[in-house]
Amino acid sequence: MKLYPIRKLVVSGDFITNCYILDREGKCFIIDPGYEKDKIQDYIKREKLEVIGILLTHAHIDHMEALDCFDVPIYIHEIEYEVLMNDDLNGFGFFHKHKRYDLSKMEIIKINENTIIPLGKEQISVIHCPGHTIGGVTFKIGHDLYTGDTLFEASVGKWDRPTANLEDLKKSVIKLIDEQPAHMLIHPGHGRSSSIGMEKQINSFYHQWKRELND
Repeated sequence: MKLYPIRKLVVSGDFITNCYILDREGKCFIIDPGYEKDKIQDYIKREKLEVIGILLTHAHIDHMEALDCFDVPIYIHEIEYEVLMNDDLNGFGFFHKHKRYDLSKMEIIKINENTIIPLGKEQISVIHCPGHTIGGVTFKIGHDLYTGDTLFEASVGKWDRPTANLEDLKKSVIKLIDEQPAHMLIHPGHGRSSSIGMEKQINSFYHQWKRELND
């Protein structure tokens, strides 16, 4: 399998967020355009890429404030759609902000675990990972997992947000680490990348939750 470089833009606003450019043969998806619309647009222009869609791991403000960076379809889990549309759930209300775009005028494609998204000669699959939000997902392509705010290097997502659920998060983290091969790379919504094999060794949340499961 051909290996492709990971294109990561660190974008800053209320938080510092990882925005990923997932490209194959000149076409690309943007994963989680959190902030800095101009920075994302400039990068795409400089790299001469054609944006064909935006993938949201979940609908929190720090992953979608720059959602209008390109006029392309937006892919979001069908359960997460409610979070996307409700500012009391997605963080815009908490930060007393108004969206500078009109979601009703955007093409929003609802996805689930049966959805396959083509990109070049490859396919992006969807893993539902509720916990941090009700409809959070991990996107999988090749050796790469884009985990949003479910699984981080040596950590996990917060469970004190609207629609969050600790028991669901435990199941999602255990599912990812136990079911994905050790060589799979993890690219989270914040911080550094890791791997499934590494998290199986060092992630204290995973080990604690596995012990609870076996008690």
